[in-house]
Amino acid sequence: MKLSEIKVTAAAYLHRKDYEMTVNGIDLALVALNQVREQAEQNNDFNFTRRTFDVPVDGVSGGSLDPSVKTVIDVGVKDQNGNLRPVEWTTTADALNQQRQENRFVTPRYPPDGTAYFNGQRFIFAGSHVDLFPKSPNLTVNLGVEAYTFTPDWTASDVDPLNATPYSGPWTERGHMYLLWSIVVHLNQLWRDFVFRQEGNLQPPEKLAESALATLLTWDTFQYEQFRRHNR
Repeated sequence: MKLSEIKVTAAAYLHRKDYEMTVNGIDLALVALNQVREQAEQNNDFNFTRRTFDVPVDGVSGGSLDPSVKTVIDVGVKDQNGNLRPVEWTTTADALNQQRQENRFVTPRYPPDGTAYFNGQRFIFAGSHVDLFPKSPNLTVNLGVEAYTFTPDWTASDVDPLNATPYSGPWTERGHMYLLWSIVVHLNQLWRDFVFRQEGNLQPPEKLAESALATLLTWDTFQYEQFRRHNR
């Protein structure tokens, strides 16, 4: 189901024409689509949003994660054959605690489990920034990162029915029912077509949106996790 079709269908449920979704030059359906999708991605880790990419980390100034990164899953560095190898990585607070544990004159704040090191170095994350510890001048490491990511915001061309190449992906292939019912609930705040406790009317389809999201999550989980064996 295309985004443009979701927009038209939502307009029909709200007893509106699709062009009425644009107010003062702002496409409210497009705004709603982006907001309900981002809200779902903020509250859930979808397997279909997992991405791998390289982050150049300078030995002194560090590096930065792509703005699309939501949650870092794991990191590694590539060997001479391009294979991703595990490295030690942590957050700033945990890195300090590891230093306390390694220094026999300092009592560890939280004694960590055994750790493995890559050439005695580790990568330290703070927000979207990543540093190499200890700092190493004249060195740049391409850090391989796997992360849950945010989908880029959809644009006006994605909801244009005349566009031959609109967005196509899991959100429209498997999540279209969630998007539809969620934007109906979202836009109902403006048009109030669904009103609680009003005779002859229906309540907002919030339960349909919740059910559609639960179905999407079940499908997403079955891609990798359900009844799968990850070890040898």
